[in-house]
Amino acid sequence: MRTESKVHPEERESPVKPKKNKVYGSKASAHKTEPLHIRRAKLLQNPVKSLSGWAGFKYRRKLGWNKFKVSWREFKDGIDVWRGSFKTIEGHFGSAVVSYFIFLKWLWYLNIYIFLLMFVFICIPMIAFPAQTDYSIYITGSVYNSSDTTNTSYYCSALYTVNITYSAQYYILDFLQGTGWMEKTLLFYGYYANQELGIGSFSGDQYNYNMPLAYLCITGVFLFLSLILLVRHTAQGFMDKVANQSEKPYQYSNTIFASWDYSMEDENAALLAQISIYHEIMGDLEVEKELERRKRRTTCRKFGLWTVRFFITILVLALLGGSAYVIYYVQTKMLEIIDSADYINFETFLQLLIQYTPSLTITLLNVIIPLIFKKIVIVEDYTPAVALNWTLARTILLKLASLTMLMITVYSQVVCSPKDQTCNVGTTTTCPEIRCWETYMGQQLYKLVILDFLVMVVTTFLVEFPRKLIISNCICGLTKMIGLQEFDVTKEVLDLVYTQTLCWLGAFFSPLIPAIVVLGMLTRFLLRKLSLMVNMKPSEKPYSASKSNSYFMGILFAVFILACAFIGYCIGMIAPSKGCGPFRIYSRMTDILDIVINNWPQTLQDIINFIRSPAFVFIVIMVLLLTIYFYSALNSAHKAMVILMKQQLVMEGKDQQFLQKRINELEDNGKKSSATSRGAASTRSITVADGLIAQDIQSETMTKVNVDQF
Repeated sequence: MRTESKVHPEERESPVKPKKNKVYGSKASAHKTEPLHIRRAKLLQNPVKSLSGWAGFKYRRKLGWNKFKVSWREFKDGIDVWRGSFKTIEGHFGSAVVSYFIFLKWLWYLNIYIFLLMFVFICIPMIAFPAQTDYSIYITGSVYNSSDTTNTSYYCSALYTVNITYSAQYYILDFLQGTGWMEKTLLFYGYYANQELGIGSFSGDQYNYNMPLAYLCITGVFLFLSLILLVRHTAQGFMDKVANQSEKPYQYSNTIFASWDYSMEDENAALLAQISIYHEIMGDLEVEKELERRKRRTTCRKFGLWTVRFFITILVLALLGGSAYVIYYVQTKMLEIIDSADYINFETFLQLLIQYTPSLTITLLNVIIPLIFKKIVIVEDYTPAVALNWTLARTILLKLASLTMLMITVYSQVVCSPKDQTCNVGTTTTCPEIRCWETYMGQQLYKLVILDFLVMVVTTFLVEFPRKLIISNCICGLTKMIGLQEFDVTKEVLDLVYTQTLCWLGAFFSPLIPAIVVLGMLTRFLLRKLSLMVNMKPSEKPYSASKSNSYFMGILFAVFILACAFIGYCIGMIAPSKGCGPFRIYSRMTDILDIVINNWPQTLQDIINFIRSPAFVFIVIMVLLLTIYFYSALNSAHKAMVILMKQQLVMEGKDQQFLQKRINELEDNGKKSSATSRGAASTRSITVADGLIAQDIQSETMTKVNVDQF
């Protein structure tokens, strides 16, 4: 017979009473035990009140905006190119390899923006609208409004002629060099007019297009757009890197338990996801293994290793300096041969080879020297991630040194002496006659872009595919030793950075170079993906994609700053050619800005003059310093708060352990008492424990919510 223990009424009440509006109440518990369809039916039975007035208007606008954002996100995902290719590549070769293709896609979009800006605002007006025969006041202003300046421009422009040979071989030769019939086309700076373009007359008013102002402003716009996109993408990469570092103690748990997409239904997609997770874990384990091995190094071993690294650094600097000297020597010799009388008698192919000698030298150095860097970094005994970063840094220094030496050589030819005082061109063999140095600079960069594209195509079809066929069909000791080629992330990323540098430098001197780069990057993606899937095998040393992405963007940002410095120096410090281009009548390219500002109302002129004054610069610097200090202090406070919340979470966990221990002790003590006493004591203890646990869970939940909101 069942007996019911009697409990005093005061003992039935728990010492800790949960609040009625919390989820820990009895009504909430009973509500949770109801089936889902019953709760849904009760909710549907409740009357729905429609919002009206201003509240209803705001609700409908918010609902419409949310629908628009969802639709826009779905549209972007629908038109997102190469998404399926990224999943396939990541499944077979890991996240570090797919990060290269994501980087390529980002650069491809960036160059599309640059191309559209240059084509719409520079090329199309030059095609669609005729140039005016006379200079207007908006071009000459009060400074250059004289017959001497305009007559000099007409005279030097007439002397700037191009020799065109009408034969098939010379057409091809001029196409590869950017000379002949291509020199005075939309491709190069020298073709664009320095007068206003007549748009047309409307209601008796004549509307013109200021080509010099448009050329200078669009150059600034595409550089500023590149800066904004670079800062945004670089900041996102560093934020991801910091987030990954904060989650480092739990990286394996997060990878194993939180990286799987449980909504996948396709078997192939699931297999690719498994392989991708495998490669990510292997990369992390490789890094951990290397770190453990480095901890066991002795003092003598560390000293010997640092000595080796010191001598290798000296070797790297010697290679960089030697490469720069070789480029300078080849460029100088090429000009001497071209200026000689025997150059005209050379064969067509030999002339092409001589013209391409500097570009070929730079390309060969960019192929050979990085192979040396890749081998010597093994001796330095770095981790895979650090070795990748060092190789990237050294290779980008090589490429930048090559381009810098080429630019310095061309610059020395532009500012040499003696020169003709009228058109500012050289008159001797030591100072060559360059009628349009901007076009000449564009031709050098154009040849580098063409050669870079040709090297990529030739390497894919004449090196990688034959290597795959030989190793697959010929089984011998040599082929086993060589093996299949691995995808070299370092080399491929540096090739992209090099191509993008050429695009930034060449867009000013050759407005259609971004179009060539866009087509080249599209072809590069297709060929690299094909070669990767057919000819290559996964790397034996996986890399971390998050670290690679942030480092790629950091290198690209540094290169962009150097490219901006070079273009800014050419615009602000070097006198433009007097026989070509939109700035032929000015002493500096920036003079067009002063002329346009002088035609504005006096109030706007005063505002611009104040912005250009040192006082405004000082104010801006002070505001920036105060902003940096504020965010630095705020960041310190946030870090302190995060540490405090982590300590609170630890204390909450200890409290839970203590409560669980007390419950276990109460249960053990209850077993030793009589049945009636045990029932009453157990009921009271569990009730007290339930209340305390409810408060503890509630406190922990609020703490976690605060951390998430922070």
